[in-house]
Amino acid sequence: MSSIRNITASSPVPDDLAKRLGPSGVNEILLTLWQGYHDLVSDPAIIITKNALEDDITLEWYGKIQQRWNNKNRATSLKINRIGPVHQYPDPSLKKKRGYEPTIDFCFRDWNTSNSYFGAECKNLYHKKKDKIKRYVKTGVQNYTSGRYGSQSSESSIVGYVLSGKIADIVKELVSEIATDSPISNLSRETVFVDPQYASRHIRNTDKNEITLHHLFFDFT
Repeated sequence: MSSIRNITASSPVPDDLAKRLGPSGVNEILLTLWQGYHDLVSDPAIIITKNALEDDITLEWYGKIQQRWNNKNRATSLKINRIGPVHQYPDPSLKKKRGYEPTIDFCFRDWNTSNSYFGAECKNLYHKKKDKIKRYVKTGVQNYTSGRYGSQSSESSIVGYVLSGKIADIVKELVSEIATDSPISNLSRETVFVDPQYASRHIRNTDKNEITLHHLFFDFT
């Protein structure tokens, strides 16, 4: 979402899906992300190697999420009938130059509004690869804080695919790098989940609203 759309009084402003879902609804989505991960790593037909490509992991993981979402009919339990996972979603609210739309890895999309979604951006992470730490922040955290992704959502997620090293060590590196982006609060553990999930809070540049980013770290080592 590289340019900022001018919103006039006559332009419909989509409501905030995270606020509509509420804390329990957001947690239900995050739980589904974790369940999809556990289904992925327990599938003997799928082997995630150290050299796996980001998009390939996401595609396999997305398939597991879809199965979980549809099998438990979560849309009905959340009382938003037209919500569901969408892979590689182009967000038309803030278009790239030359007409290209910015694309988030995948999201949970509410089709009752013009562009309301809960995003999930995915990044590969490795032990002692500083460039990947910087990329996580520059094209993950900052894509949200700049309004490039999730420009109408108060909560979103970033998923780190840990392909080498320990999650605790990688989190320490991320804390230092995220600090350069002046967060309201840096990574802190979300104890609602037994899995390694953290949260950070930021001010979005486009509208000065506070946003929460949920950071999920998937161990593929």
